[in-house]
Amino acid sequence: MARFHFIKQHDAMQCGVACLQMICRYYKKIYSTDTLHQYCFATNEGVSLLGISDAAKKLGLRTVCGRITVNQLNASSLPCILHWNQNHFVVLYKIRRGKTFYIADPGKGKIRYTKEEFKSHWISTTSQGEEKGVVMFLEPTPEFGRLEGDEAEGIHSFRFLMGYLKQYRQYFVQIALGLLVGSLLQLILPFLTQAIVDLGIKHQDIKLILGTRY
Repeated sequence: MARFHFIKQHDAMQCGVACLQMICRYYKKIYSTDTLHQYCFATNEGVSLLGISDAAKKLGLRTVCGRITVNQLNASSLPCILHWNQNHFVVLYKIRRGKTFYIADPGKGKIRYTKEEFKSHWISTTSQGEEKGVVMFLEPTPEFGRLEGDEAEGIHSFRFLMGYLKQYRQYFVQIALGLLVGSLLQLILPFLTQAIVDLGIKHQDIKLILGTRY
């Protein structure tokens, strides 16, 4: 498995958005927090699982949400988003031998958990004698990627700017040289004026002094 890219949340309300960013990044598409906020329905308590799912579908990701057991999770496709501690979202991106669980927590970073540690954070209910937690599986559809990501937009904008600068580079060079010369003159002029005035006083040459002032 390729190295999983971690994205940190900027505040306590952005864990769901950060998780969706990480999933998109895993599938080679980059979206900023501001861009994803346009698709997620956020409340004062952050983004809900439904809000993440709706945003993911708009981006071209197929989502399946539900409650499953740890054993079912072991046999599932990763990465996926987990409802964590019943008030947070994280990404599960790797399970090793069914014993070590690799979590990308937007608020803390990448963390490894034993099976029991993992269950203590993820399990939220018991149904028919089975412990279960909430999970969202996401996978790209043919529509995923048709909405331009921030990376592509940034590259196109940068190329346009460089093309514009290249076309008029001789004028920009002249302006830069003019600003440099002007700055040097402004720096030197006070010292030059002071030196002339000092010489005029020393030699009692009033014309020299008046000539520098007027």
